[in-house]
Amino acid sequence: MPLFQHFVFRSYPGPNSLLEDMATTQMSAAANALAEWRAIGICLFITIAAFQFGFDSSYYSGILAMEPFIKAYGQYDSATGGYILSSSMQSLTSSIINVGEIVGALSSYLVDDKIGRRGGLFVSSAFVAAGTIFQVAADKLALLIIGRLLLGYAVGLISCLVPLYVADCAPTMFRGALVSLYQFDVGLGLLLGVVVDNATKGRADTGSYRIPMAVQLVFPLVLVPGLIFLAPESPRWLLSKGKTEKARSALQRLHGNRPDLIESEILHMTQLIEEERRVEGSWRDLLSWNVDGRKAYLGMALQAWQQASGINFITSYGIIFFETIGITNSFLIQMGLYLVAMPAVWFNQYTVERFGRRAMLLISCALVAIVLMIVGGAGTVPVKSLALDRTIVAMVYIFMCVFNLALGPAVWVVTSEISTGPNRSRLMATSTGTNWFCSWMVTFTFPYLFNADSANLSARVGFIYGSLMVAAAVWVFFFLPETSGRTLEEIHVMFQQGVPARKFKSHTIVDMAWQGTSDEKEGAYATEIDKC
Repeated sequence: MPLFQHFVFRSYPGPNSLLEDMATTQMSAAANALAEWRAIGICLFITIAAFQFGFDSSYYSGILAMEPFIKAYGQYDSATGGYILSSSMQSLTSSIINVGEIVGALSSYLVDDKIGRRGGLFVSSAFVAAGTIFQVAADKLALLIIGRLLLGYAVGLISCLVPLYVADCAPTMFRGALVSLYQFDVGLGLLLGVVVDNATKGRADTGSYRIPMAVQLVFPLVLVPGLIFLAPESPRWLLSKGKTEKARSALQRLHGNRPDLIESEILHMTQLIEEERRVEGSWRDLLSWNVDGRKAYLGMALQAWQQASGINFITSYGIIFFETIGITNSFLIQMGLYLVAMPAVWFNQYTVERFGRRAMLLISCALVAIVLMIVGGAGTVPVKSLALDRTIVAMVYIFMCVFNLALGPAVWVVTSEISTGPNRSRLMATSTGTNWFCSWMVTFTFPYLFNADSANLSARVGFIYGSLMVAAAVWVFFFLPETSGRTLEEIHVMFQQGVPARKFKSHTIVDMAWQGTSDEKEGAYATEIDKC
C-alpha cells in the first residue's frame, strides 16, 4: 500500500460539521499529493538541512577512535606506550557542540523575528561553513572547540527553523509525515557520517579525521542554491510582517496558479495574525501557568524525555561503546545501526497519522524502557562472552528501531504543532533549547558514567536511561495532548479553552472566530483541487 493511502481528506478543517461533510466526499490521497506537489517538494527539500545535525553527531563518534586524532589531541600513556583520550577530553570535545546548539536554539527567536525562517537557514549555512573551516584547519584544541561551537550554533538554528518552516508550509494532511522527515534526514546524516569515517579510518595521516570534517561543507553548498531559487519564505511570517504581496508570491510558489485558494489562505491567515496581535506575546507568558505556559511546559518536557532515552550515547559514543565491550568491526556495526533505523522512521510517517502522536509516543517510550533494562541487565553479568556481547548489540539495534518508531521523529512533530499563537517562535526556541541542554547533559556525563577511569558502569548505564523512560511513558499518558488531524489554529483554540490532554482527540470546537473564513477556504480548496 502506498505511504499516503491511509490519509483522509481533511486539509484546512473547520468545525466538526465540515469534517462530516468532507468525509462523504473524500478524494484519494494521491490526488491530494498531486495537487500539493509543489509544497510537498519544497518541504522535502528544506528537511535536507537536518543532514548537518545527523552527520556531525556520527562522524565525531568515529574520529574519537582514530589513531591520528588520538595522537593529535590525546595524551601519552606510559603504561600502554601509546596515546589515549581521557574521559574529560572525550566529554569536552563531544559535548561542547551542544553549548553552541543551546545558544542557537534560544537565539532562533531573534533570528526568525528579524529575517524569517528562510533567512535564518542562510545564517545557519554561513555558520556551518565557518565552523567546518575552523575544525579542518585546527592544530590546537582551542581552534577545534571554536569550530564545534560555531557548528553547534548552526545546528541549533536548523533544529528550530526547519520544523517551523515545514509546519507553516506543509498541507495539513501531510504535515505530520513531512515534519517526521526531519528525523529521517537526521538518520541519513548519521549514516553518511559513519560511511565517511569508515572510508578514511585506515589512513595514517591527519586526513583520516580532516576529510570527514571537510565533508560538512557539502551541506550548505546544496542548501543555499535551493533556498535562493526554490524555497520561498514562510507565508505566515511574511503576512505577520505586513508583506502581503510577497506572501501571495510565496503561496503561489507553494500551491501553483490557484488564485481562489491563495486569496482564501491570505484572508484566513491575516485574520488569525490580527487576532494574535491583540494579545501581545512575551517571554513572561511562557513563565506563567496560562495558555502559553502550558505549551512551553509540554514542549520542554517532551524534548527532555527524548534525550533522557540516552540516544546521544549511541550517536556520540557508539563506536567507542562497541569497542569497549569487545566488539570488532565497530564502524560497520555502527553503520548497520543507522540503516536498521530507517524503516522505523518511514513507518512512523504512517503510524503517527493513523494512530496519533500520543499513542505512538506511549508505545515507543515503553519499548525503549524495556530494551534499555535488558542492556543494563546484560552489563551485570560477571563473565563476559561472545553471546553476551551479541545480545547487547542486538538490543542496541532494537533500541534504534523503537526509538525511531516515535520518540525520535514524533517529538519534533508535536513540538512544532503546539508552538502556536503570538509566542510561536519563542515556544519553539525554548523547547528546542531544552533538547540541546539535555543532549549536552547526556553527552557530557556519559564518559564519566561509562569509562573504566570513572564510574565504570559500562552497559549498566542502561538501568539509568531505562528508568527515565518508564517515567516518560507515565508522563505521556497523563499530560500529552493528541494533535493529529487538527490545524495549527484548532490546536491553539483548544489550548485557549483549556481542554484536558486526554480529551484533545474527541473535543468539539463549538465557536471559532474564523469559522466563516474556513468555510470559504474549504470551498476554494475543493474547487482548486478539481481544476488540477
